[in-house]
Order: sequence, then C-alpha cells, then structure tokens
Amino acid sequence: METDDLKLLFELFENTPRQGPGSVETTRRALRLLPASLRVERVLDLGCGTGGSTIVLAEDTGAHVTAVDVHPPFLATLRARALERGLADRITTIAADMANATSLGAGFDLIWAEGSAYSIGFENALRLWRPLLRPGGCLVVTELVWFVAEPAERARAFFASEYPDMRDEETRIAQARSAGYEMLGSFRLPADDWHAYYAGLEAPLRDAIARRGELGIYATTRLEQEIYEACGDDYGYLCLVMQVDAEPT
Repeated sequence: METDDLKLLFELFENTPRQGPGSVETTRRALRLLPASLRVERVLDLGCGTGGSTIVLAEDTGAHVTAVDVHPPFLATLRARALERGLADRITTIAADMANATSLGAGFDLIWAEGSAYSIGFENALRLWRPLLRPGGCLVVTELVWFVAEPAERARAFFASEYPDMRDEETRIAQARSAGYEMLGSFRLPADDWHAYYAGLEAPLRDAIARRGELGIYATTRLEQEIYEACGDDYGYLCLVMQVDAEPT
C-alpha cells in the first residue's frame, strides 16, 4: 500500500469503533481457550488500534497490558478510554512497529494480535513474537483465511492484490505448529463481527469522502465490503490460540 493511502486509511479508522472485525464476545471466547493454569500478569497487545481488545484484556485478566500500535492517534484514544474505565494504571501504550520485536521486552505471559499479524506476514510474526513469550506463555492471533478450496473468483481476485499471502485454515494451523507452538484451539469469527465492523465504518467513510473526495482507497474499502456481503461464506477470520513449551522440569 502506498504511504499516502496508508495515512488516509489510518485517518479513516481513527473514527471507527474497531479497526477490523472482532468483538468483546470474540475476545472473551479466545480467553476461555487459554489453560486454566496459565498465570496472566503481563500481556502484550500488538496492533491494538483504539483498544477494542485491550480494554477487555485488562478488565478480564487483571493483568498489565502493554498496547502497541504504529499510529499515535489510535493510542491517544485508547488512553482516554482506559482513563474512563479506571484502567489507566494497567494499560501502557507504545507507539512502535510491531515488526521490531526486540524493542518490546520479553517474558510476556500472553501476546494478543487481533487482525494485525498479516501486516508483517503471518509466519514472520510467529517467528518474531515467540521469543517475547515466557516459557509456557500463549499467543492469540486472528488471521484472514480461506474457508473453501475454491473461493469465488471475485473474492480471489480482490485478495490476490490486497493480501497475496492469504491461505486456508489448515495451512495456517500447520504453520503455527511448525513454528513451535502447540495449538490449544481455533474458531472462526462470526459473521456478526464483520457486519458490526462494516456498520461502524459507514459514517466515517461517508465523512471522509465528503471531506476529501472520491479517492481510490475509499473505493477499495467500499469494494471490500461489497465482496464480503457477496462472498463472505468463502473467507473470514480464524482465531488461533497457541502455547509455547514450558521449561523442562
């Protein structure tokens, strides 16, 4: 994506409830797949946006959450939300590229990445983030995948340009295992998460077009929604819940 388009996209999503499909219910469903024995005191939320998952993580785990995003205005919104919810002392924001893993610390009990791993490559993300976990720590990722062997041509053509590395569920699970993770569970995000995401995008997109005119990045965003409405049974987000080995006893 061109730099100018990326800036426009960030600007657009500053005013949306979420920056990608997901929900409080989906975050909590993934949390329930974590081992009951897992002690969660330090969480790293990568590509946190305005905190759609960050707030839930802080409230439901009681842990301290380090929330990372490359776009500072997202983090400003998150800090304001955390203050309103009485969580300011348990959420730390860092403006950083999540590809620069070594700058983020280590020894995390849980790493969370809803809809963000694709931006640095799924397999690359698994490799870069594994050393950040403590022994026995867990990684939760949501990743865009194909649900069918032969997706609709319209969807296939769109993602050949927008996400050429998109794969099917089985491939991503196999890649996670090859990277040294144990799969604890996986599930598909419900269609309601997608519908709510696009509903939250309508007004900001309309305002952006009124302010800046009909630009290509806005047309692509509208096209993405149209393709999901027509072909959404063929693809979607897969949530993968994984764990690394504990130290030998």
